[in-house]
Formats: sequence, structure tokens, C-alpha cells
Amino acid sequence: MAQELTNPHDRFFKETFSRIEVARDLLANYLPLEVVAVLDLDTLEAQPDSFIDADLQEQFADLLYKVTLRDGRTAYIYVLLEHKSYPDLNTPFQVLRYEMRIWENDWRNGEKLRPIIPLVLYHGRERWRVATDFGGLFSGDEALRPYWPQARYELLDLSGYSDAEIAGAAHLRISLLVMRYILDPALREHLADIFALFHELSESRTALEYLRTVLYYMGQAARHLQPEDMVKVVQGMLADEGSEIMQTVADHWIEQGIEQGIEQGIEQGIEHGLQEAVLDNLTIRFEVVPPEIEASVRSVKDAEQLRYLHRQAILVKDMDTFAALLPEN
Repeated sequence: MAQELTNPHDRFFKETFSRIEVARDLLANYLPLEVVAVLDLDTLEAQPDSFIDADLQEQFADLLYKVTLRDGRTAYIYVLLEHKSYPDLNTPFQVLRYEMRIWENDWRNGEKLRPIIPLVLYHGRERWRVATDFGGLFSGDEALRPYWPQARYELLDLSGYSDAEIAGAAHLRISLLVMRYILDPALREHLADIFALFHELSESRTALEYLRTVLYYMGQAARHLQPEDMVKVVQGMLADEGSEIMQTVADHWIEQGIEQGIEQGIEQGIEHGLQEAVLDNLTIRFEVVPPEIEASVRSVKDAEQLRYLHRQAILVKDMDTFAALLPEN
């Protein structure tokens, strides 16, 4: 069943772990060693279906993979992302429901039932204190224990990891660190370490593509992060790697400014909204905008030129350089 990726956590999760090399890295590092030992992770392949209820898409995202076992049989690995900032006591019940849907799907298609290895990825700020098996939802006489399904799931609780303890290649570590701090005001303090990991991505095109994904996620979901925080960090950490990276960051904030400009443009005109976006960037960068520069910016009416000035307001080294770009009145 297809679902529209409107939740920023869902979108980031899907865009990140739909990359098989990143999913393989996640499973190799965070499933139990004895489980990894029976999996041939080189055979890992993503499956197209989602098994999440429409009314629970704001709480969970899911990805299903098929993998060949060392003995030649196949199994499923089911990864769920818990969106909420706090653990849900009903998670063991939801995991079992989704497992049943996977088995029912195979049963209807006349396929043999495969083992399912569930991994719940939680990135809330509170520690996970929920049972990690379905049997943990029951209590009572021990004589009844055989009738309580166990249905264990593995847990990756990012709130319990320090930055140094997060393992894997650069792509996975970037992803988990971003998710670790996306709901936390401390994200600002960890931006430099997160962006520094982009140096380790071997292909520049991959780095730029994933930088766009990370920027979008932060822009949509990091409520405590201001644009100037990200611009300053990227200028300090990544600008020396070439203009393409700074251009990617600039384009991201231009898009943000255009969106704001369009919203304001309903009442005030799109040009006015873009003018305000240019002046906002200059204020973020240099604190004070001289009156003559403000007047020159407000005199520009062409939307394309304003987009250019918006980009340059992020990229220029000083106010004099920006002033030289302005048309003469």
C-alpha cells in the first residue's frame, strides 16, 4: 500500500534506509551478532509494501526487507521508526499486528511463511522503558505463560547512545546522529560534528544529494534550529570543499525564502517577500544592514534578480562585496 510521505521523519527514514548499502550497514551494526551471523546481508533487498495503518502513519514509518539465510532459506527484516518523542506502551502490540499482516500477505499469495526479524528504531529524548516482546504486555499466573505470545523485537534506542558509540560508515552515522538530535535543542551544538562526517562520503555527488536530504529534514523537523546556525556551521566546516556544497546550502535557504515569500505574497506581493528574505539573510550574517543597502534591495523588483541576491547574501564574505552586486539607483 503506497503512502504519501508528508511526515518529515517518515520521509527522511525512507530516503535514508531505502539505500540498500545504508540499510545493510544499519543491520550489520545493530542486530544481535548471532542474528547477523545467519544472514547473508549481500542478498538484502527492499520490498515495496508498507503495513502501517493510515491513522498511525504519524507515529510509525516502516521498511520491509527480504534476505537469504546462510542455509539458503529466506527471512524478512522489518524496520520500524517510532516518530513520537516518547515511547508508546502499545509498541509490542503494533509490531505483532504488522508482522501478522506480512505473514497474511504471504499466505494469500501461497508462499511459505518466513521468519520476521523486527527492529524498532526510536529517536525520542526519553529512554525506552517499554517491553521488547509481546509477552511483556501480560501478567498473571505462571501456568498461563505458554499462552502469551512472545513476539520479540530488537530495539535501537538512540537516546541511550553517545555520539562516539554510534557505529557504521559515514552515511549511517550522519543519519543516526541527525535522528538522535532532531527533536533536541542540543542539535545546534552537534551540527559541526554531523556536517564534518560529509567529508568521509567518498562520492561528491552522493554527499551533495544526501546533504539536501539532511537540510530538508532539519528545515522541516528541527523546531529549535535557526537557519543562521546551519549557515555558520557549513561556512566554517564545508565551504573549503568547494562552492558546490555552499551552493546546495544556499539553494536550500533560497527555497525556504521563496516559500515564505509566496506566503507573504498573497497579501503583499512576491517581490516584497523575496526582498524581506534577502534582508533577513543579511541581518543574520552581518547583524546591521546599512540604510542605503536596504533601500537598494527594496528597489529591486525582478524576482530572478532577488533570488540571485538572496543566494549571494549567504555566500558573500562581507557587506561591501554584497553592495557591489546591487544595481545603481
